Amino acid sequence: MSASRSLAVFGVCAALNFSVLEGAQGAAASASSWEWGGEEELGALEPLFVDDFESGNVSVWNPGAGPTESCAFTPDPNTGFFTLNSGLTDYVVRLPIGYDVENPTPRRLLVAVHGCGDTALNFASWAAAPFALRATLDYIVISIGGRDGQCWSLSDAAWVYAAIADVRSCFYVHQKEIVLAGFSSGGGLAYKMATADAATFAGVLIENSSLSSVVGAGNVDAVLSAAAWKLHIGHTARIGDDNYPLASVQADWTKMLNHAFPLQSREVPGEHGDTATDWEGFLIPMMANWAAP
Repeated sequence: MSASRSLAVFGVCAALNFSVLEGAQGAAASASSWEWGGEEELGALEPLFVDDFESGNVSVWNPGAGPTESCAFTPDPNTGFFTLNSGLTDYVVRLPIGYDVENPTPRRLLVAVHGCGDTALNFASWAAAPFALRATLDYIVISIGGRDGQCWSLSDAAWVYAAIADVRSCFYVHQKEIVLAGFSSGGGLAYKMATADAATFAGVLIENSSLSSVVGAGNVDAVLSAAAWKLHIGHTARIGDDNYPLASVQADWTKMLNHAFPLQSREVPGEHGDTATDWEGFLIPMMANWAAP
């Protein structure tokens, strides 16, 4: 992260604020305070469950360190999206309603990885922060760039980690509430990261992809056994998906359940490129109470 970015609002951030309304026309945005409503207080740090995070339910304690830099950003006046750079790649960001840059409270982070041929901004727009959810958005969204119009390789995990680290330096991300999300090729990368580094993540949301496609069908059991904890998994599959055949996906699901992973899945009509309202209607709502140990 460049020094110029972190210093861009130094000395003036207290004096500047902006308000970005969905669909507003000609609104000028400058970076200091995101004011779509008051920031809610966390209240007393009372445990929400008594099993030391084994249930993986949301927690208001142990959120981790807050942001360490003041980062300049200019949201699009109509959509609220803006772009930052991690030092390795650009990534698209959208802040939750009521996020107060001056006095932030920890928020869930959804880390989105698009499919082949898609772009970071487009995936953020239709999946990670779909229009239907924006008026009440309560989590931070980042959508990873660097492969716009292309597919992902497993080595691109370094770009995802860099974006996570970068956004945490700018905004208050709850360290126990980081969720990966991916479609197709991006879903494969998300699955691989989630199982290989489960302790870092609260869960993973997948559409039209599979774990076995990135680890090999014969290795799924070993990968699940080696996971640091049984993180949450949400997955939508298409019955007519030729890229990720349903039988293979179902075999993965069976192994996940056999290893006692908390899997929520569904199979719906359609082909690989079909999406419908999977994200706003099924996948994103299920992460509301997820937390890592």
